[in-house]
Amino acid sequence: MLARRLAALAAALLPAAGVPAGELQPGDPVPDEELPTLDGGKAPLLSKKALANVFVFVRPGQEASLDTLRQMAGCEKDLAGKPVYWVAVVSGGVPAEAVRGMVRDAGVRMPVLVDRGDALYSRLGVRTHPLVGLADARHRLAAWHPYTRLNYCEAIKARIRFLLGEIDEAALRKVLEPPVATMPGADASKVGMRDVNLGRRQLQQRLYDKALSSARKALERDPGLAAAHALVGEVLAAQGDCPAALEAFAEALELDPGDAHALAGKKACGG
Repeated sequence: MLARRLAALAAALLPAAGVPAGELQPGDPVPDEELPTLDGGKAPLLSKKALANVFVFVRPGQEASLDTLRQMAGCEKDLAGKPVYWVAVVSGGVPAEAVRGMVRDAGVRMPVLVDRGDALYSRLGVRTHPLVGLADARHRLAAWHPYTRLNYCEAIKARIRFLLGEIDEAALRKVLEPPVATMPGADASKVGMRDVNLGRRQLQQRLYDKALSSARKALERDPGLAAAHALVGEVLAAQGDCPAALEAFAEALELDPGDAHALAGKKACGG
């Protein structure tokens, strides 16, 4: 089973024919607009003066979203005084009181935009929570950065410092792709999860071949890592191959029936 899966991965590493329609990619212009805020005012998605724009998509009732806001609040404080513009974005379909509670618990100071009708979500192609997007001074998308429980703030700060010209690409990559531990006796699943987390970042950036390569490394380390099988499914689904993706999701769910990524991917593929 594993050999067949790795063989399929090797074949899938060929460049993708395209990307899903409607999803904003790095380098694309980010549509700016003024949206209502949680406190009853209005604020833009992007700043005309900032060299780095950060927009944080979150959802109330989700622990990862609350943790993201807490980490971004720390980031915003650490970078105070720099030309960085921060906003949080929530769907207009969630209760305002729930959003206020999450914002209060997180201690954020940035404006919270309310996307009524989810028009902005649709234009940007945002499908998951939490998710941080970054745009440069020209309002072009620099990156999508999915959630990581550890060092999320550090990764976002590195991306911002790169946009500000404070570090070069090599320094940025050193933060985003730290060397994998190779000490004897290292837990294979923990090391494999580092590959999976890297793969998820690559998937968010539409780097499908690299994401599949990361998944393959994780499976080589630990064939029973459900998250790696789920990542394979997510990449295949993003490339439009739902039949193959459903096989990967099924393997993930056989190993971990509660894997959220596999469950969501299976549902999205109609399985």
